[in-house]
Amino acid sequence: MPTPRYEINKIEEIYQIKIEVPFAVKFVSLYLFEFEGKRILIDAGIDLGNWKKALFSALKELNLSVRDIDYCFISHMHVDHIGLVKTLKKVNPGLKIVMHDITHDIFKWEMDENLFYEYEEEIGKIADMMIQYGISAEQGQKIIKFFLTWPKYLQYQAPDIIVHDGDKVLNDLEIIWTPGHSFGHICVYDAKNRYLFAGDHILSRITPHIGNFVISPVLQEKYKDHNFENILDHYLRSLDKIDKLNPRIIFSAHQEIIHDPHQRIISIKEHHRNRLDEIINIIKNKSLTPFEISKIHFGPDLDEINSYMALSEVLGHLIYLENQGRIKKIKQDGVFYFSA
Repeated sequence: MPTPRYEINKIEEIYQIKIEVPFAVKFVSLYLFEFEGKRILIDAGIDLGNWKKALFSALKELNLSVRDIDYCFISHMHVDHIGLVKTLKKVNPGLKIVMHDITHDIFKWEMDENLFYEYEEEIGKIADMMIQYGISAEQGQKIIKFFLTWPKYLQYQAPDIIVHDGDKVLNDLEIIWTPGHSFGHICVYDAKNRYLFAGDHILSRITPHIGNFVISPVLQEKYKDHNFENILDHYLRSLDKIDKLNPRIIFSAHQEIIHDPHQRIISIKEHHRNRLDEIINIIKNKSLTPFEISKIHFGPDLDEINSYMALSEVLGHLIYLENQGRIKKIKQDGVFYFSA
């Protein structure tokens, strides 16, 4: 298997290590920089094909190795951000892995073979819910298969430092909890330089997927005061938190560096306002299932995975509108319909 292409860019004092993802038309960017005399790596990349070899080659090009890195911050628990965390720790046992409390709880739960039955049960609940939102039973089984695929690309690694919203590491690297794309998602903020390492929270050209979370029963109880369903509300509030920080540069995990963060945040919020209005117009004076709405909104010709992503995205907006009292939901013959 060929080694993925990579490139190294330097933006002020930050090294962007941009590595191609095998079988996908995208790159994942890790960020390396020095802070308070320590070397910091943002995210751990993906454990797929020769991605690790590309990362190690990029570090060598910088006259460094994994052993020279002191901290690795994990933005969230998706396979392209946490995949190599165990490998990095194995190569450098002194490396301090930093994770949000929620990310760690989900990571540990999904990787625990003794609790795998719980994971399957929660996935089954999501599939059953999606059937109530208009998909077929056959499509529900494909969703279960989809969720069961991702843990195969992960190996559990306990963090050295568990963080929460507002915590600071090395005195001045602030943890900003930004749920939305992932419930445990964090950004890391360097207030002195006004750098924000944003993971997938804010991207330069597209908006991150806002969808369903697979959450353990223990975590549901631990964070019972949070509404796990109204994901879009979490995301929009997270955008406001970032905007108040007034970052100067946003370093995202995909696409381009963002040099006008405030304008980008305005654009993303406008995008979601437009999507909310479009969905309301689709169901004005008529009742449709979320799946029917997603096919109208995103088009009917999506493959299985993107069809599910479209449904969960639309569902996130419907739940947000329902919580605002702007639309109504009824259940008929075991299926939910929405109308405006």
